[in-house]
Parts: sequence; structure tokens; C-alpha cells
Amino acid sequence: MRALLVVMAGAAAAVIGTGLPKAGTRSLAHYMQQALGYETVKYSGGLDPLVAGFVLKTQTFYDDYPWYASPCAFARTYQNASFVHMERNCSAWASSAIHQLFCRWLRGGCVSGGFNASTTRFGYQVTFHHFERLASGLIDDACRSRVEICGGDARLVPRFVAACEAHSRLVRDCVPPSRLFAARLDPFFNRTGLDALGPFLGCQYRMPPDESWGVFGQRGVT
Repeated sequence: MRALLVVMAGAAAAVIGTGLPKAGTRSLAHYMQQALGYETVKYSGGLDPLVAGFVLKTQTFYDDYPWYASPCAFARTYQNASFVHMERNCSAWASSAIHQLFCRWLRGGCVSGGFNASTTRFGYQVTFHHFERLASGLIDDACRSRVEICGGDARLVPRFVAACEAHSRLVRDCVPPSRLFAARLDPFFNRTGLDALGPFLGCQYRMPPDESWGVFGQRGVT
């Protein structure tokens, strides 16, 4: 019935991406554009999507922060939205998250003694506070040891793995199964997930799924 209503309305529902950065989310955004014709909106222009008057657009994929960081609040607020959760093996994700998410970006918010929790940078705020919820103190400890951590010290890897696992549990606890599509980044990605995404959303493919995954999915590290 939901798919029929989407077709009759002429536009698919808004979709919120709940995958963590470095879990294949950029590849997913590329796929949503190429295969399903979705507009992709990254970030939210610094606006709070939970304030009154913020409206999600149909056939639009909301990706990156703050979208992945508040699955419970977004599921309650936007009850007509669907959610797509990209997952990656948490050990592989932890390595990528440390070297790219933290060492190449988030470490810019580090100060003496930890992370600058009072930063005015929206992306830093969202990311720090979400990781505080998943694994309290992790980003502060990464900041305190940033030279060693970014030099290859693996002491925090188990805590990043735990944060990854906690995030997936949070998404599944908060988003009703009927509104959640989960897929995993792996070498056989199209055969294990995304070829079913169009039917889940009630959308027609613009091109075959295996032709729209593109260079991002082939590379498998985004």
C-alpha cells in the first residue's frame, strides 16, 4: 500500500541516511542520485531540523550530519520519512574512522586536555555529542593522544568498534522496521542489499542497480 501511494502521489518520500561517516555513505548518496533520481542534501545549512517549520522535501536523500546523529528524534518527528542505514564491518570502520574522520577532520577541534566541546562549528558539535552518547570520553581521549593515535597507535580501536556497534543498535531501537532499510558495504554490495532499495522505497530504477554503484562502490572505502 505504501508503494502504491508513492506512485500515485508522483514523488517518493524523503529518506534520511543513518549510516556513520566512513560506512559507505558517500557511495550511498551517489547511488540514490544515479539509480533512483533522488536529490541529495548534505548537512542542513546549520539549521536545526527538529525545530518547528523545518520540512523535508519529497524524493530527497538527507545525508551526513546531523542526519545520522539523531535517529530517535528524526523517526519521531518525521513519521512519513524512510530511513536507510549503511553499515560496514565495525573493525574496518574503526580503522577508517580513526585515520580519516578523526585524524583528517575532527582533530581540528582538539584543544589541550581534550575536545573543544564549546566549538561553534556545527559539524564538530554534532559529531562530538553523538560520539559522547555512543562511547563517552572517546573523542576527548583521542584528542589527548592524537599524536600517537594518528601515528598508528591502536589503543582506541576497540572503543571505536564499540561506538560503531552502539550506533547500529541505536538506529534499530529507534526506527520502526517498516521504515528502515539496512545494507552493508562489502565487495558484493549490489547482490547483498541495494538492489532491493528501489522496491522498498516504491521507486523505479533509472538504471540497473549494478550499473549505478559506480567508482565509489568499486573502491569500497567511502
